[in-house]
Amino acid sequence: MSIETLAFIGLTALVIIIFLMVFVRDMEINKKLLIYEKSIEELNYQNHVLNKAINDISKKENVEFKIFEQKMVEKMKNEVQSTVLPMISSLQDIETIIENFKEEQSARIERIESRTKEMNCLPSSTSSSNEKMIVAQYARGKSEAEIAKDLRIGIGEIDLVLKLANLK
Repeated sequence: MSIETLAFIGLTALVIIIFLMVFVRDMEINKKLLIYEKSIEELNYQNHVLNKAINDISKKENVEFKIFEQKMVEKMKNEVQSTVLPMISSLQDIETIIENFKEEQSARIERIESRTKEMNCLPSSTSSSNEKMIVAQYARGKSEAEIAKDLRIGIGEIDLVLKLANLK
């Protein structure tokens, strides 16, 4: 196997691991959201029961019950504000965290994809540009060893290019 293949396999494994991490994280958050949802449903049910009780009491034309009803409504509003509003704010915080995590993972994936493309994309005209550079440097009077050192290629390749160009 070549290094490029191993690198590609490694990057693929990394992307899969990242997706698994996102999936597991998403599952955990879904579980928490389900718990919050059940809590909100229970509070709504309790709210309904209290409203029904208050409506039954308010049917009686007693001033004391009306005062009691107003106090209960205020207390219930305070209870809802003290319990549901923090839950809503924490749900919004969780949503923000999830969005940030999602954006971070997307950015990581894009960086990995760009690195993968950089690793896999070799210039198609490398050999022809090397040939032109070899001929140009030889024409300037450089030796084969100097050209090989400058271009980081073998002397045999330089010798072959010069022979094909009828310069040697």
